[in-house]
Amino acid sequence: MMKRQILVLLAFLPLLLAAQTGDLPRSTPAAEGISTQAVINMMDSLLALPECDIHHVVVMRHGKVVAELHPAPFRADDSHTLYSASKTFTSLAVGIAIDENLLRLDDRVMTFFPDKRTDRVSDNMAAMTVRDLLMMASGMKPDWTMRNNSMDWVKDWLAKPVDDKPGSLFQYDSMCTFMLSAIVQRVTGYTMLEYLEKKLFAPMHITVADWESSPDGINTGGWGLRVQAETMAKLGQLLLDEGRWNGEQLVSADYVKAACSRLIDGGAKETVPPTDGNQGYGYQVWQSKWPGSFRADGAMGQYTVVVPQEELVVVILGMKLYGHEELACIWNQLMPGLKSTPLQPENKLQKRLDNLCASAKLSLPAGKRTGKKAAAFMGRQLQLEHNRFGVNSIEVSGDMLKLGYEDGTKEALAMGYRAWRYSTLTGYPYYSINSINRMQGFTHGFDAAAAYAWPTPATLEVRVHYVNWISGLTFFFDFGKNEVTICDTYPNSKPATVPFTVK
Repeated sequence: MMKRQILVLLAFLPLLLAAQTGDLPRSTPAAEGISTQAVINMMDSLLALPECDIHHVVVMRHGKVVAELHPAPFRADDSHTLYSASKTFTSLAVGIAIDENLLRLDDRVMTFFPDKRTDRVSDNMAAMTVRDLLMMASGMKPDWTMRNNSMDWVKDWLAKPVDDKPGSLFQYDSMCTFMLSAIVQRVTGYTMLEYLEKKLFAPMHITVADWESSPDGINTGGWGLRVQAETMAKLGQLLLDEGRWNGEQLVSADYVKAACSRLIDGGAKETVPPTDGNQGYGYQVWQSKWPGSFRADGAMGQYTVVVPQEELVVVILGMKLYGHEELACIWNQLMPGLKSTPLQPENKLQKRLDNLCASAKLSLPAGKRTGKKAAAFMGRQLQLEHNRFGVNSIEVSGDMLKLGYEDGTKEALAMGYRAWRYSTLTGYPYYSINSINRMQGFTHGFDAAAAYAWPTPATLEVRVHYVNWISGLTFFFDFGKNEVTICDTYPNSKPATVPFTVK
């Protein structure tokens, strides 16, 4: 009997490990001293932002989740790529390595890579320290294309000129964070992800995480971490509690306090009134506009905002070019509703908030289930001319969208009529970063949700969201003109209208 119980437990172990959502205690806004109406106002404002897809929102106060929003087709247990919000985790790994006496803030960067040195090391390069990398003050001019062309990022980065004195000038550069990842791997013998899994993720019960890697197997550090929204809420709470988790000091308080403070000006031009972009920078953590607040910050609107004096954490993950509008929803809508004591139960407002969070969804294609042109094109292969998306064939067959790519890969996606249907990809979703070996290191697979409708008898619209990633694609077929317009959800992307022939 005992043997059978063990076998059953082992069979369900992967599910138990993955089921990390719901770890954090739950409460209501009113019980934690937040006006429920203020939370509703913030959620409504976020969902109404123009040119914006909100994928996940989590609001915490006093260590408890008081509201969360995951607009369909995104789900609470979907992981999400963080872009530069990954950097804050890299900083914590550095802090843990310092706690373990494996490195110091004043250690010189070149000393970790004797095998990567060029014949002559400049004085500025020789002077560069771990602290300089943490503050984005390497003295080196950022080169955002190097990762697209190099097979040895460490060697080629160390060979670049260092024009300014390290530590003197903020110049935001994701390769600085990559170098921190490389240093952690050198001194610990683990990749960044392996080290964090051992030292941070295990005690915090973070089980769903993967991280993109360089061509030679170093986690990218400055981008490419993929975790769930609740993991970001845990990160925020860890920072708020100065490195403590459930009474255990996982990262030294002194390091966390320094990381979350203004150590350098952040390089942004001062404005009146001030914005979140010009408040300063610590160790891979941005200062924010609200007094005393700070945040992990990633491209396309990936934020974990911490307001220590209010014991508040807000996570926003989604797709928007200028995230200051998302942050403004926190400052303008949520913060005025915070009180120092619990409020009386707000049952009617709580029901409204629950309904809002349960029913939220991204927009669906509008139109009929089928069109007059459907019979002539359904089940036929549409051969596309070359395009930047690499799609060379499409077949629409009933409720399936079949895509063929120039590299020979294929995908078959289920799609619902004005409803989301989910599929697991065999390949990778569309990505905005073009580094060599991009997507290397992701291990958990990717899911897509697709929906369709016929706006007119001769046009078909299909929307696809990669729900445990960030991006999406829209296909708009004009069967009267024999062309399809493809557009991704990345901001400022230009649609590609591609002619096709029917086979």
